[in-house]
Amino acid sequence: MEDAQLYVSANGLQRRDALLVLSEYLPQMEWKEDGETVLDVGCGSGDVTRNLLVPLLPQVKQVVGVDLSQEMVTYASKTFHHDSINFHQLDIERAVQPRQVFPDGFTKVFSFYCLHWVQEQRSCLNNIYQLLQPGGEALLVFLAKNPLFTMYQNMSLKTRWQQYMKDVKSYISVYQDKTDPAQVMADLAEDVGFQILSCEAPELEFVFDNINYLKNAIKAVNPFLKRIPKEDQEAFLKECLAELVLLQGCQQEDGSAVARYNLMIAHLHRSQ
Repeated sequence: MEDAQLYVSANGLQRRDALLVLSEYLPQMEWKEDGETVLDVGCGSGDVTRNLLVPLLPQVKQVVGVDLSQEMVTYASKTFHHDSINFHQLDIERAVQPRQVFPDGFTKVFSFYCLHWVQEQRSCLNNIYQLLQPGGEALLVFLAKNPLFTMYQNMSLKTRWQQYMKDVKSYISVYQDKTDPAQVMADLAEDVGFQILSCEAPELEFVFDNINYLKNAIKAVNPFLKRIPKEDQEAFLKECLAELVLLQGCQQEDGSAVARYNLMIAHLHRSQ
């Protein structure tokens, strides 16, 4: 997940979902006439922040993108520079008193395809709550359930790869095995202090034009690849792809591949 250029070239699914969710939820939000201060949590390579989020925001003064990876932040700052955007390194899961970093807070917080990597959901949600000004809104979008996570689990049991994947549980959504992931998320967010405007985890589909595109999408987000010797990385990727195809039965006769997954969409409000 450190190869920003690869991620930009292979994140069509993430961009599609961000656009779908923004198109539906932005009209439901309340917007200040004098402009909003916006935080994008897990901005990654910065392309979604710059090319999707900012153009769609009706009123904006400033946008800040934060990410755990300094490499991603550096890439975003260089490649997707914009006068109203600043990119910073921040670990939303482990940050202590994040308002010391951003003392004014934000009127809107967005996050796309980031929070499924977070194991300590309560800490993360509490930090988002602290960063949000009273009266502000958050829109959090991330994977609730995905065969990708099952694939990681299965790969970690294989003798050839298990030494590189001993911490596999750290890279699996905490909602993966929940019967009602949206309710679990809503209960936790409410306990932190949020008002739940809506929280759902619908099943979605995305069609990859060909199996190589799916392979690159897997490669772009695979947290284990960099641990594996370079001479073995291609074999690892091929096994990951084969395992995922087996799990989903996703490869079509025309060479395309269909991904099916549940996407968490949480629209939250901080009343005080």
